[in-house]
Amino acid sequence: MLKKYSKYILLLIFVLALLVRWWYLPKNALTFAYDQARDAFVAREILAGDLKILGPSVSGVPGFYHGVLYYYVIAPAYLLGGGNPIFAAYWMSFINALVVFVVFYLTARMFGKLLPAAIAALLFAASYEASQYATWLSNPAMGVWFVTLIYLGLYLWLKEKKIGYLSLVGLAFGLSIQSNVSLAYHAVPIGLWLWYSRKDIGKKQLLAILLPFLIAISSMLAVEARFGFKSIEGVKLLLVQQESGEVKIRLGDYLVAYVNHMGNIFAHNLFPFISALGGLMGLGILGKCILKLKNKGFVWVLEIKFLLSWILSFLIPAAISGAKVPHIGAGIGVGFIILTAFFIWEVFQKNKALGTIILIFILVANFSKVVSEGSKGQTIFAIQKDLTLAKELAAVDKTYQEAQQKPFSINTLTSPLYINTTWSYLYNWYGSNKFGYLPYWRGRDQIGSLGDNLKPVPPGIDKHFFIMEPLEGIPALFVGYAIGEEDARGKAVGRANFGEIIVESRQITHE
Repeated sequence: MLKKYSKYILLLIFVLALLVRWWYLPKNALTFAYDQARDAFVAREILAGDLKILGPSVSGVPGFYHGVLYYYVIAPAYLLGGGNPIFAAYWMSFINALVVFVVFYLTARMFGKLLPAAIAALLFAASYEASQYATWLSNPAMGVWFVTLIYLGLYLWLKEKKIGYLSLVGLAFGLSIQSNVSLAYHAVPIGLWLWYSRKDIGKKQLLAILLPFLIAISSMLAVEARFGFKSIEGVKLLLVQQESGEVKIRLGDYLVAYVNHMGNIFAHNLFPFISALGGLMGLGILGKCILKLKNKGFVWVLEIKFLLSWILSFLIPAAISGAKVPHIGAGIGVGFIILTAFFIWEVFQKNKALGTIILIFILVANFSKVVSEGSKGQTIFAIQKDLTLAKELAAVDKTYQEAQQKPFSINTLTSPLYINTTWSYLYNWYGSNKFGYLPYWRGRDQIGSLGDNLKPVPPGIDKHFFIMEPLEGIPALFVGYAIGEEDARGKAVGRANFGEIIVESRQITHE
Protein backbone atom coordinates (compact mmCIF):
# COMPACT_ATOMS: atom_id res chain seq x y z
CA MET A 1 0.00 0.00 0.00
CA LEU A 2 2.79 2.41 0.92
CA LYS A 3 4.52 1.77 -2.41
CA LYS A 4 1.29 2.35 -4.34
CA TYR A 5 0.61 5.73 -2.72
CA SER A 6 4.20 6.78 -1.94
CA LYS A 7 4.18 9.72 -4.38
CA TYR A 8 1.01 11.14 -2.87
CA ILE A 9 2.26 10.59 0.67
CA LEU A 10 5.53 12.32 -0.14
CA LEU A 11 3.67 15.24 -1.70
CA LEU A 12 1.54 15.57 1.44
CA ILE A 13 4.69 15.54 3.58
CA PHE A 14 6.13 18.32 1.41
CA VAL A 15 2.96 20.38 1.85
CA LEU A 16 3.21 19.78 5.60
CA ALA A 17 6.80 21.02 5.53
CA LEU A 18 5.68 24.21 3.79
CA LEU A 19 2.89 24.76 6.32
CA VAL A 20 5.30 24.34 9.25
CA ARG A 21 7.74 26.81 7.71
CA TRP A 22 5.20 29.37 6.45
CA TRP A 23 2.76 29.35 9.36
CA TYR A 24 3.97 32.52 11.08
CA LEU A 25 5.44 34.40 8.12
CA PRO A 26 2.18 36.31 7.37
CA LYS A 27 2.60 37.82 10.86
CA ASN A 28 6.12 39.07 10.01
CA ALA A 29 7.62 36.62 12.52
CA LEU A 30 11.09 37.00 11.07
CA THR A 31 14.39 37.82 12.72
CA PHE A 32 15.67 40.89 10.88
CA ALA A 33 18.90 42.27 12.28
CA TYR A 34 22.06 43.80 10.83
CA ASP A 35 23.08 40.74 8.78
CA GLN A 36 19.65 40.47 7.17
CA ALA A 37 19.51 44.19 6.36
CA ARG A 38 23.03 44.12 4.93
CA ASP A 39 22.17 41.18 2.70
CA ALA A 40 18.94 42.86 1.58
CA PHE A 41 20.84 45.99 0.56
CA VAL A 42 23.41 43.93 -1.37
CA ALA A 43 20.71 41.87 -3.11
CA ARG A 44 19.00 45.05 -4.27
CA GLU A 45 22.32 46.45 -5.50
CA ILE A 46 22.75 43.29 -7.58
CA LEU A 47 19.26 43.79 -9.00
CA ALA A 48 20.28 47.33 -9.92
CA GLY A 49 23.18 45.96 -11.98
CA ASP A 50 26.00 46.17 -9.43
CA LEU A 51 27.18 42.56 -9.58
CA LYS A 52 29.19 41.16 -6.67
CA ILE A 53 31.91 38.57 -6.16
CA LEU A 54 32.54 39.21 -2.45
CA GLY A 55 30.24 37.40 -0.03
CA PRO A 56 29.33 38.19 3.59
CA SER A 57 32.19 38.56 6.04
CA VAL A 58 32.92 35.84 8.57
CA SER A 59 32.02 37.26 11.97
CA GLY A 60 35.05 38.00 14.12
CA VAL A 61 37.61 36.97 11.47
CA PRO A 62 39.01 39.96 9.53
CA GLY A 63 39.72 39.32 5.84
CA PHE A 64 37.69 36.11 5.76
CA TYR A 65 34.54 35.90 3.63
CA HIS A 66 31.83 33.42 2.77
CA GLY A 67 30.85 32.87 -0.85
CA VAL A 68 28.66 35.28 -2.79
CA LEU A 69 26.07 32.69 -3.88
CA TYR A 70 23.55 33.57 -1.17
CA TYR A 71 23.12 37.12 -2.48
CA TYR A 72 22.13 35.81 -5.90
CA VAL A 73 19.75 33.23 -4.41
CA ILE A 74 17.75 35.80 -2.44
CA ALA A 75 17.86 38.56 -5.08
CA PRO A 76 14.86 37.26 -7.13
CA ALA A 77 12.70 37.18 -3.99
CA TYR A 78 13.57 40.78 -3.17
CA LEU A 79 12.73 41.71 -6.76
CA LEU A 80 9.32 40.02 -6.63
CA GLY A 81 8.59 41.35 -3.16
CA GLY A 82 9.61 44.92 -3.81
CA GLY A 83 12.22 44.69 -1.07
CA ASN A 84 10.01 42.88 1.44
CA PRO A 85 12.13 40.43 3.50
CA ILE A 86 9.10 38.19 4.01
CA PHE A 87 9.20 37.28 0.32
CA ALA A 88 12.81 36.19 0.76
CA ALA A 89 11.77 34.10 3.76
CA TYR A 90 9.01 32.39 1.76
CA TRP A 91 11.50 31.66 -1.02
CA MET A 92 14.25 30.29 1.23
CA SER A 93 11.80 28.16 3.22
CA PHE A 94 10.41 26.72 -0.01
CA ILE A 95 13.94 25.71 -0.99
CA ASN A 96 14.48 24.21 2.46
CA ALA A 97 11.24 22.21 2.26
CA LEU A 98 12.45 20.59 -0.97
CA VAL A 99 15.05 18.73 1.12
CA VAL A 100 12.12 16.45 2.06
CA PHE A 101 12.47 14.76 -1.33
CA VAL A 102 16.23 14.27 -0.96
CA VAL A 103 15.81 12.84 2.54
CA PHE A 104 13.15 10.43 1.31
CA TYR A 105 15.22 9.30 -1.67
CA LEU A 106 18.48 8.88 0.25
CA THR A 107 16.81 6.94 3.07
CA ALA A 108 15.00 4.68 0.60
CA ARG A 109 18.28 3.97 -1.20
CA MET A 110 20.11 3.27 2.04
CA PHE A 111 17.63 0.82 3.57
CA GLY A 112 15.71 -0.35 0.52
CA LYS A 113 12.34 0.30 2.16
CA LEU A 114 9.78 3.08 1.82
CA LEU A 115 8.63 3.10 5.45
CA PRO A 116 11.88 4.44 6.98
CA ALA A 117 12.11 6.86 4.05
CA ALA A 118 8.61 8.18 4.78
CA ILE A 119 9.43 8.44 8.50
CA ALA A 120 12.63 10.38 7.76
CA ALA A 121 10.84 12.77 5.40
CA LEU A 122 8.09 13.32 7.98
CA LEU A 123 10.61 13.98 10.76
CA PHE A 124 12.41 16.53 8.59
CA ALA A 125 9.13 18.21 7.65
CA ALA A 126 8.21 18.60 11.32
CA SER A 127 11.70 19.34 12.67
CA TYR A 128 11.91 22.47 14.78
CA GLU A 129 15.56 22.93 13.80
CA ALA A 130 14.77 22.57 10.09
CA SER A 131 11.94 25.11 10.37
CA GLN A 132 14.32 27.57 12.02
CA TYR A 133 16.92 27.16 9.28
CA ALA A 134 14.20 27.48 6.65
CA THR A 135 13.13 31.00 7.59
CA TRP A 136 16.50 32.27 8.81
CA LEU A 137 17.66 34.81 6.24
CA SER A 138 21.36 34.09 6.40
CA ASN A 139 23.88 32.41 4.13
CA PRO A 140 24.62 29.40 6.43
CA ALA A 141 21.00 28.26 6.09
CA MET A 142 21.75 27.04 2.56
CA GLY A 143 24.10 24.50 4.11
CA VAL A 144 21.15 22.26 4.97
CA TRP A 145 20.60 21.67 1.25
CA PHE A 146 24.19 21.33 0.14
CA VAL A 147 25.43 19.17 3.03
CA THR A 148 22.56 16.74 2.39
CA LEU A 149 23.53 16.58 -1.28
CA ILE A 150 27.16 15.85 -0.33
CA TYR A 151 26.13 12.71 1.51
CA LEU A 152 23.59 11.70 -1.12
CA GLY A 153 26.31 11.73 -3.77
CA LEU A 154 28.86 10.10 -1.49
CA TYR A 155 26.58 7.21 -0.52
CA LEU A 156 25.50 6.57 -4.10
CA TRP A 157 29.16 6.54 -5.14
CA LEU A 158 29.97 3.95 -2.48
CA LYS A 159 27.13 1.72 -3.67
CA GLU A 160 27.27 2.14 -7.45
CA LYS A 161 30.71 3.63 -8.25
CA LYS A 162 29.25 5.88 -10.96
CA ILE A 163 31.54 8.80 -11.65
CA GLY A 164 28.67 11.28 -11.85
CA TYR A 165 28.02 10.85 -8.13
CA LEU A 166 31.56 12.04 -7.39
CA SER A 167 30.81 15.17 -9.41
CA LEU A 168 27.74 15.71 -7.24
CA VAL A 169 29.92 15.38 -4.13
CA GLY A 170 32.43 17.92 -5.44
CA LEU A 171 29.76 20.39 -6.54
CA ALA A 172 27.73 20.11 -3.32
CA PHE A 173 30.86 20.39 -1.17
CA GLY A 174 31.93 23.54 -3.02
CA LEU A 175 28.47 25.07 -2.72
CA SER A 176 28.35 24.24 0.99
CA ILE A 177 31.58 26.22 1.42
CA GLN A 178 30.00 29.02 -0.61
CA SER A 179 27.19 29.11 1.94
CA ASN A 180 29.44 28.86 5.00
CA VAL A 181 33.21 28.43 4.88
CA SER A 182 33.19 26.53 8.19
CA LEU A 183 31.41 23.66 6.43
CA ALA A 184 34.79 22.80 4.91
CA TYR A 185 35.11 20.30 7.77
CA HIS A 186 33.04 17.88 5.70
CA ALA A 187 36.26 17.29 3.78
CA VAL A 188 37.17 14.85 6.57
CA PRO A 189 34.34 12.31 6.06
CA ILE A 190 34.55 12.83 2.30
CA GLY A 191 38.26 12.00 2.42
CA LEU A 192 37.70 8.99 4.67
CA TRP A 193 35.08 7.44 2.40
CA LEU A 194 37.12 8.12 -0.72
CA TRP A 195 40.04 6.36 0.99
CA TYR A 196 37.69 3.50 1.84
CA SER A 197 36.89 3.14 -1.88
CA ARG A 198 40.43 3.97 -3.03
CA LYS A 199 40.62 0.89 -5.27
CA ASP A 200 38.03 2.56 -7.47
CA ILE A 201 39.66 6.01 -7.41
CA GLY A 202 41.92 7.05 -10.27
CA LYS A 203 42.80 10.29 -12.03
CA LYS A 204 39.46 10.34 -13.82
CA GLN A 205 37.56 10.04 -10.54
CA LEU A 206 39.70 12.71 -8.86
CA LEU A 207 39.03 15.12 -11.72
CA ALA A 208 35.33 14.31 -11.51
CA ILE A 209 35.22 15.53 -7.93
CA LEU A 210 37.80 18.34 -8.12
CA LEU A 211 36.58 20.18 -11.22
CA PRO A 212 32.99 20.73 -9.99
CA PHE A 213 34.39 21.68 -6.59
CA LEU A 214 36.70 24.32 -8.08
CA ILE A 215 33.90 25.66 -10.27
CA ALA A 216 31.64 25.93 -7.22
CA ILE A 217 34.19 27.97 -5.25
CA SER A 218 35.54 29.90 -8.25
CA SER A 219 34.13 33.23 -7.06
CA MET A 220 35.85 32.74 -3.70
CA LEU A 221 39.14 31.93 -5.41
CA ALA A 222 38.76 35.09 -7.51
CA VAL A 223 38.28 37.14 -4.34
CA GLU A 224 41.37 35.58 -2.78
CA ALA A 225 43.49 36.32 -5.84
CA ARG A 226 42.20 39.88 -6.05
CA PHE A 227 42.79 40.74 -2.39
CA GLY A 228 46.07 38.93 -1.83
CA PHE A 229 44.87 35.79 -0.04
CA LYS A 230 44.01 37.67 3.14
CA SER A 231 41.88 34.78 4.36
CA ILE A 232 45.10 32.96 5.31
CA GLU A 233 45.67 35.53 8.03
CA GLY A 234 42.03 35.16 9.03
CA VAL A 235 42.46 31.40 9.46
CA LYS A 236 45.58 31.96 11.57
CA LEU A 237 43.66 34.39 13.76
CA LEU A 238 40.80 31.93 14.15
CA LEU A 239 43.20 29.21 15.30
CA VAL A 240 45.19 31.32 17.77
CA GLN A 241 42.39 33.42 19.26
CA GLN A 242 41.32 30.45 21.39
CA GLU A 243 44.42 31.11 23.52
CA SER A 244 44.33 34.91 23.41
CA GLY A 245 42.20 35.48 26.51
CA GLU A 246 43.10 35.34 30.16
CA VAL A 247 41.33 32.01 30.56
CA LYS A 248 43.05 29.37 28.45
CA ILE A 249 40.93 26.70 26.82
CA ARG A 250 41.76 23.22 28.06
CA LEU A 251 41.25 19.84 26.39
CA GLY A 252 38.18 19.13 28.48
CA ASP A 253 36.61 22.40 27.35
CA TYR A 254 36.69 21.19 23.75
CA LEU A 255 34.96 17.96 24.72
CA VAL A 256 32.26 19.80 26.68
CA ALA A 257 31.65 22.22 23.79
CA TYR A 258 31.34 19.33 21.35
CA VAL A 259 28.95 17.32 23.52
CA ASN A 260 26.80 20.39 24.23
CA HIS A 261 26.60 21.29 20.57
CA MET A 262 25.76 17.75 19.55
CA GLY A 263 23.14 17.60 22.31
CA ASN A 264 21.52 20.80 21.04
CA ILE A 265 21.23 19.37 17.54
CA PHE A 266 19.67 16.19 18.90
CA ALA A 267 17.25 18.16 21.06
CA HIS A 268 16.18 20.53 18.30
CA ASN A 269 15.09 17.52 16.25
CA LEU A 270 13.70 15.25 18.98
CA PHE A 271 12.47 17.16 22.04
CA PRO A 272 13.25 20.87 21.63
CA PHE A 273 11.62 21.99 24.90
CA ILE A 274 14.38 20.64 27.17
CA SER A 275 17.84 20.51 25.60
CA ALA A 276 19.30 18.14 28.19
CA LEU A 277 16.46 15.62 27.82
CA GLY A 278 16.44 15.87 24.03
CA GLY A 279 20.21 15.48 24.00
CA LEU A 280 20.04 12.36 26.16
CA MET A 281 17.39 10.90 23.87
CA GLY A 282 19.67 11.54 20.91
CA LEU A 283 22.65 9.96 22.64
CA GLY A 284 20.46 6.95 23.42
CA ILE A 285 19.51 6.53 19.76
CA LEU A 286 23.13 7.03 18.73
CA GLY A 287 24.38 4.48 21.27
CA LYS A 288 21.73 1.93 20.33
CA CYS A 289 22.68 2.14 16.66
CA ILE A 290 26.39 1.87 17.46
CA LEU A 291 25.77 -1.27 19.51
CA LYS A 292 23.95 -2.81 16.56
CA LEU A 293 27.23 -2.76 14.64
CA LYS A 294 28.47 -5.54 16.92
CA ASN A 295 25.56 -7.85 16.11
CA LYS A 296 26.44 -10.73 13.82
CA GLY A 297 24.42 -10.70 10.65
CA PHE A 298 23.52 -7.02 10.96
CA VAL A 299 23.05 -5.97 7.33
CA TRP A 300 23.19 -2.18 7.67
CA VAL A 301 26.81 -1.84 8.83
CA LEU A 302 27.88 0.43 5.97
CA GLU A 303 24.78 2.59 6.28
CA ILE A 304 25.10 3.12 10.03
CA LYS A 305 28.83 3.85 9.81
CA PHE A 306 28.11 6.27 6.98
CA LEU A 307 25.47 8.12 9.03
CA LEU A 308 27.77 8.21 12.05
CA SER A 309 30.54 9.79 9.98
CA TRP A 310 28.03 12.42 8.85
CA ILE A 311 26.61 13.15 12.31
CA LEU A 312 29.91 13.17 14.20
CA SER A 313 31.85 15.08 11.54
CA PHE A 314 31.71 18.48 13.21
CA LEU A 315 33.98 17.61 16.16
CA ILE A 316 36.69 20.15 15.32
CA PRO A 317 34.53 23.18 14.40
CA ALA A 318 32.10 22.55 17.27
CA ALA A 319 34.96 22.36 19.73
CA ILE A 320 36.48 25.59 18.40
CA SER A 321 33.28 27.60 18.11
CA GLY A 322 31.20 25.93 20.80
CA ALA A 323 27.45 26.14 21.12
CA LYS A 324 27.59 29.91 20.52
CA VAL A 325 27.77 29.31 16.75
CA PRO A 326 24.95 26.82 16.14
CA HIS A 327 24.94 27.19 12.36
CA ILE A 328 28.22 25.30 11.94
CA GLY A 329 26.04 22.22 12.38
CA ALA A 330 23.90 23.02 9.33
CA GLY A 331 22.96 19.73 7.69
CA ILE A 332 24.09 17.55 10.60
CA GLY A 333 20.51 17.33 11.81
CA VAL A 334 19.48 15.73 8.50
CA GLY A 335 21.87 12.85 9.05
CA PHE A 336 20.57 12.43 12.59
CA ILE A 337 16.96 12.48 11.35
CA ILE A 338 17.73 9.61 8.96
CA LEU A 339 19.39 7.66 11.78
CA THR A 340 16.36 8.33 14.01
CA ALA A 341 14.03 7.12 11.24
CA PHE A 342 16.06 3.91 11.03
CA PHE A 343 15.82 3.50 14.81
CA ILE A 344 12.03 3.99 14.79
CA TRP A 345 11.68 1.60 11.85
CA GLU A 346 13.66 -1.06 13.74
CA VAL A 347 11.45 -0.61 16.80
CA PHE A 348 8.33 -0.66 14.63
CA GLN A 349 9.25 -4.03 13.14
CA LYS A 350 9.35 -5.55 16.63
CA ASN A 351 6.60 -3.54 18.28
CA LYS A 352 4.35 -1.46 16.04
CA ALA A 353 2.62 0.27 18.95
CA LEU A 354 5.89 1.37 20.56
CA GLY A 355 7.35 2.55 17.25
CA THR A 356 4.21 4.56 16.54
CA ILE A 357 4.27 6.12 20.02
CA ILE A 358 7.91 7.20 19.61
CA LEU A 359 7.18 8.75 16.22
CA ILE A 360 4.08 10.58 17.45
CA PHE A 361 5.94 11.82 20.54
CA ILE A 362 8.72 13.34 18.42
CA LEU A 363 6.27 14.89 15.96
CA VAL A 364 4.07 16.41 18.68
CA ALA A 365 7.11 17.80 20.51
CA ASN A 366 8.42 19.48 17.36
CA PHE A 367 5.03 20.79 16.23
CA SER A 368 4.41 22.19 19.71
CA LYS A 369 7.77 23.96 19.74
CA VAL A 370 7.12 25.46 16.31
CA VAL A 371 3.74 26.75 17.52
CA SER A 372 5.12 28.17 20.78
CA GLU A 373 8.30 29.71 19.33
CA GLY A 374 7.42 30.41 15.70
CA SER A 375 6.03 33.87 16.40
CA LYS A 376 9.34 34.89 17.99
CA GLY A 377 11.48 34.55 14.87
CA GLN A 378 14.58 32.42 14.45
CA THR A 379 15.54 32.22 18.12
CA ILE A 380 18.08 29.41 17.70
CA PHE A 381 20.37 31.73 15.76
CA ALA A 382 19.42 35.27 16.80
CA ILE A 383 21.62 37.21 19.21
CA GLN A 384 18.98 39.91 19.67
CA LYS A 385 16.10 37.48 19.95
CA ASP A 386 13.36 40.12 20.10
CA LEU A 387 14.49 41.97 16.97
CA THR A 388 11.73 40.72 14.68
CA LEU A 389 10.28 42.36 11.61
CA ALA A 390 6.81 42.65 13.16
CA LYS A 391 8.09 44.68 16.11
CA GLU A 392 10.46 46.74 13.96
CA LEU A 393 7.68 47.77 11.59
CA ALA A 394 5.48 48.67 14.55
CA ALA A 395 8.30 50.90 15.83
CA VAL A 396 8.65 52.57 12.42
CA ASP A 397 4.88 53.13 12.28
CA LYS A 398 5.02 54.75 15.72
CA THR A 399 7.53 57.38 14.59
CA TYR A 400 5.52 58.37 11.52
CA GLN A 401 2.19 58.39 13.33
CA GLU A 402 3.50 60.62 16.09
CA ALA A 403 5.23 62.91 13.59
CA GLN A 404 1.85 63.49 11.88
CA GLN A 405 3.28 63.94 8.37
CA LYS A 406 5.83 66.50 9.62
CA PRO A 407 9.61 66.16 9.21
CA PHE A 408 11.42 64.35 12.00
CA SER A 409 14.82 62.88 12.78
CA ILE A 410 15.97 59.58 14.24
CA ASN A 411 18.99 58.18 16.03
CA THR A 412 19.53 54.52 16.87
CA LEU A 413 21.41 52.38 19.35
CA THR A 414 22.27 49.22 17.47
CA SER A 415 24.31 46.07 17.26
CA PRO A 416 26.84 46.41 15.66
CA LEU A 417 27.36 49.62 17.58
CA TYR A 418 26.58 52.88 15.74
CA ILE A 419 25.71 51.13 12.46
CA ASN A 420 22.24 52.19 11.26
CA THR A 421 21.99 49.70 8.36
CA THR A 422 18.98 47.81 9.77
CA TRP A 423 16.83 50.88 10.41
CA SER A 424 17.91 52.57 7.21
CA TYR A 425 16.63 49.57 5.27
CA LEU A 426 13.35 49.52 7.18
CA TYR A 427 12.72 53.22 6.59
CA ASN A 428 13.76 53.06 2.92
CA TRP A 429 11.75 49.96 2.03
CA TYR A 430 8.77 50.24 4.38
CA GLY A 431 8.51 53.71 5.87
CA SER A 432 9.11 55.68 2.68
CA ASN A 433 6.72 53.53 0.63
CA LYS A 434 3.94 53.67 3.21
CA PHE A 435 4.20 57.29 4.38
CA GLY A 436 5.86 58.98 1.40
CA TYR A 437 8.99 60.43 2.99
CA LEU A 438 12.12 59.56 4.94
CA PRO A 439 13.25 60.85 8.33
CA TYR A 440 16.45 62.83 8.76
CA TRP A 441 19.44 61.31 10.48
CA ARG A 442 20.70 62.74 13.79
CA GLY A 443 23.41 60.30 14.81
CA ARG A 444 26.97 59.11 14.21
CA ASP A 445 28.48 59.41 10.73
CA GLN A 446 27.36 56.49 8.52
CA ILE A 447 29.86 56.99 5.68
CA GLY A 448 30.91 53.59 4.34
CA SER A 449 27.92 51.79 5.85
CA LEU A 450 25.19 50.22 3.74
CA GLY A 451 22.09 52.41 3.81
CA ASP A 452 23.91 55.70 4.22
CA ASN A 453 21.18 57.69 2.47
CA LEU A 454 19.28 59.32 5.33
CA LYS A 455 20.05 63.02 5.02
CA PRO A 456 21.63 64.91 7.94
CA VAL A 457 19.06 66.85 9.89
CA PRO A 458 18.77 70.55 8.92
CA PRO A 459 18.21 73.31 11.50
CA GLY A 460 14.70 73.74 12.84
CA ILE A 461 13.63 70.08 13.04
CA ASP A 462 12.80 69.55 16.69
CA LYS A 463 10.78 66.32 16.50
CA HIS A 464 13.16 63.46 17.17
CA PHE A 465 13.00 59.74 17.97
CA PHE A 466 15.65 57.63 19.65
CA ILE A 467 15.31 53.92 18.81
CA MET A 468 17.06 51.37 21.01
CA GLU A 469 17.39 47.78 19.85
CA PRO A 470 17.31 44.84 22.30
CA LEU A 471 20.45 45.20 24.39
CA GLU A 472 21.99 41.76 23.71
CA GLY A 473 25.34 42.35 22.05
CA ILE A 474 25.47 46.03 23.09
CA PRO A 475 27.96 46.77 25.91
CA ALA A 476 26.18 48.38 28.88
CA LEU A 477 28.73 51.20 28.96
CA PHE A 478 27.64 52.41 25.52
CA VAL A 479 23.98 52.34 26.47
CA GLY A 480 24.70 54.97 29.08
CA TYR A 481 26.79 56.97 26.62
CA ALA A 482 24.03 56.95 24.00
CA ILE A 483 21.33 58.06 26.43
CA GLY A 484 23.66 60.78 27.72
CA GLU A 485 24.20 62.08 24.19
CA GLU A 486 20.46 62.23 23.65
CA ASP A 487 19.87 64.01 26.96
CA ALA A 488 22.51 66.59 26.03
CA ARG A 489 20.46 67.80 23.05
CA GLY A 490 16.92 67.37 24.27
CA LYS A 491 14.46 65.76 26.61
CA ALA A 492 12.35 62.63 26.45
CA VAL A 493 8.63 63.37 26.16
CA GLY A 494 7.35 59.86 25.53
CA ARG A 495 8.34 56.22 25.39
CA ALA A 496 6.90 53.17 23.65
CA ASN A 497 8.02 49.56 23.92
CA PHE A 498 7.68 47.03 21.13
CA GLY A 499 8.90 43.96 22.92
CA GLU A 500 12.48 44.87 23.80
CA ILE A 501 12.67 47.59 21.13
CA ILE A 502 12.32 51.02 22.74
CA VAL A 503 11.22 54.15 20.89
CA GLU A 504 11.73 57.39 22.81
CA SER A 505 9.96 60.51 21.58
CA ARG A 506 12.22 63.48 22.17
CA GLN A 507 12.06 67.24 21.93
CA ILE A 508 15.25 68.85 20.69
CA THR A 509 16.29 71.83 22.80
CA HIS A 510 19.94 72.17 21.72
CA GLU A 511 20.94 71.79 18.05
